Amino acid sequence: MSTLQPALVVASFGRDLQVELPDGSVRLARPANRRLRCLCGDSVDAERIKGDWVVRHIQPRREVFYRQDKRDGKRPVAANVDTLLVLASPEPGCSAEQVDRYLAIAELNGLRPVLLRGKADLPDAAFDAMLAEFNALGYSSLSVAADQPDSLAPLRHQLGQARSVLCGLSGAGKSTLFNALIPNAAQRTSSLSAASGEGRHTTTTTLLHQLDGGGWLVDSPGVRDIRLWPMPAGELIRGFRDLLAHENDCRFADCSHRHEPGCAVRNAVDAGSISSRRYASFCDLADRLAGQLPP
Repeated sequence: MSTLQPALVVASFGRDLQVELPDGSVRLARPANRRLRCLCGDSVDAERIKGDWVVRHIQPRREVFYRQDKRDGKRPVAANVDTLLVLASPEPGCSAEQVDRYLAIAELNGLRPVLLRGKADLPDAAFDAMLAEFNALGYSSLSVAADQPDSLAPLRHQLGQARSVLCGLSGAGKSTLFNALIPNAAQRTSSLSAASGEGRHTTTTTLLHQLDGGGWLVDSPGVRDIRLWPMPAGELIRGFRDLLAHENDCRFADCSHRHEPGCAVRNAVDAGSISSRRYASFCDLADRLAGQLPP
């Protein structure tokens, strides 16, 4: 008689999965039925039936990490992720408004954001001054250079037992940094794809890579350039912690923070408690997510 074993979903190829068992072995598996929609990072219960591994149950999830999906609005990518690494580099550059968006993604997904100042060997006083605004809001940051192993030590330490996602603009150095943290990532992706029989569908692959010394890093197509999904301003404000701190003092519960009388958010902007730049960034993003401006 087969018995259920706890397992961790470490790779997802559509409906095909790879699960890591308590003894450290990795096995191909499939959900027992179509109602079980497993995500990479799920803790599951699996059993072996006639040589095949079947997932019978998904343990309760702490968080689900979402990204924009043109068809469904938003799509779940991974489960039980807790940290979003936001990489910003002076070359090719990154605006404060772009950083706002990535931090909002972290906040709305319930993740701990860590701002990474990439290409630490490239001095840029103006760029560093821009990032300092986010430190003043309470966001933690680290300077990293993928080709300088010593600079990665604090990041590795902070990741610890975390499950993290790395994102940032194209050209910021995400792939280089990812490969520095997970040197065998490309080879593992290829081998897992081949083993799953879904090698031709690598665009649907989501993987968990274990870091040396603990922690995991999620790798999935489209995640490193994630965008927010459509949502009203009342939801978006949860992605701006400085604005959210004043929302409960607004006169109206459904305040859009634009024109209503008694808006505590606009009052805080006028008083200098919220930066006018951050408020303008929120308004612009709210319009884009509502379809009033191009994405």
